[in-house]
Amino acid sequence: MNERVMQFRIGMFVIVAGLVLSMMIVWFGESPALLRDQVYLRVRYPEAPGVLEGVAVRKSGIRIGEVTGIDFDTRPGQPDGVLVTLALDRKIHLRAGARPRVSRSLIGDVTIEMLPGEGEGPLETGSTPKDAPIIDGDVSPDPSKALAAATKAFESAGDTLHSIEDAAKGLARVAENAGRLEEFLKTWKTTGEKVSLAASSIDRFISENETEFQPAVANIRQISDKLNRTFDEPTQAAVKTAIDRLQSAVKRFDTDLALLEPALKELGGPVNQAPTTDIGQAVRRINVLAADLELLTSRLRDGKGGLNTDGSLQKLIIEAELHDNLNTMALSANQALALLKGVLKNLQNFSERISRDPGALSRGAFNR
Repeated sequence: MNERVMQFRIGMFVIVAGLVLSMMIVWFGESPALLRDQVYLRVRYPEAPGVLEGVAVRKSGIRIGEVTGIDFDTRPGQPDGVLVTLALDRKIHLRAGARPRVSRSLIGDVTIEMLPGEGEGPLETGSTPKDAPIIDGDVSPDPSKALAAATKAFESAGDTLHSIEDAAKGLARVAENAGRLEEFLKTWKTTGEKVSLAASSIDRFISENETEFQPAVANIRQISDKLNRTFDEPTQAAVKTAIDRLQSAVKRFDTDLALLEPALKELGGPVNQAPTTDIGQAVRRINVLAADLELLTSRLRDGKGGLNTDGSLQKLIIEAELHDNLNTMALSANQALALLKGVLKNLQNFSERISRDPGALSRGAFNR
């Protein structure tokens, strides 16, 4: 056997083995989707937790397809959601109205269960994923959340049991205290007997001293009568008049305070506020005068409790030569004023003559 024949036989064996394997895959239903006769359906879910490509689609527990695509629902005018593409065996007949429901187990396995429909006719499907119709699906409750809710319910039940236990303990304490109820009743009975005995003693005391109580009551009545006679009508009228006068005085005092209120506000106001009342203006003038006097006296002081000998005012008061100079200056000023008076008198005479005869001014010029 030559090498060429050996290669031909090996090639034929490989081809036959591949055909047999393909037939076995088709027979056992594990062939790829391209080799199956399938129809497509798109399902919209508000959310699809745990759904992945390859998740099984079942009907009554039997696998009838799988998930082949997952996309977000980006259609205009639609709320957020997920579009899941299902590949179903064509030979499986689904009634109209069937709803795919996402189910999760406690261990996290996810399947899509086709709930039976109640409509007439078969469920509409597409031959390709693009022309597949879109229907709404359901999402079953998460068993883990239900387990958490059940856990909380058991915790609440445990709290309720604790409350029942506390109530039972309270009843037990009440039962223990029931034995003391008899002692309490005996004590109450003894107290009632003592109160009755005290009432009898009080009654007996009043009976024995009844003759003394009547004069005491009579004395109280006499004191009351004397008090009423003391406050006779003239006295009551005088008291009323005094109260009315006091009220009038209080009203006048309130009126005077109301009139003084603006002046008091100005006296308590800031320094730069201009006064508007006579009292405020008078106080302001007194303040200005006091400030001027303080300024004058500050010039006369030397800061050590004595007079300032270097000041002009002090020199005017102390130095005699400065007085003489001032007197001489005053005399010179008086002489200058006397001469000025003569000049002014001559000017006045001249102006009067000119006003009486204006032509005299021109005649005198021509005569010269």
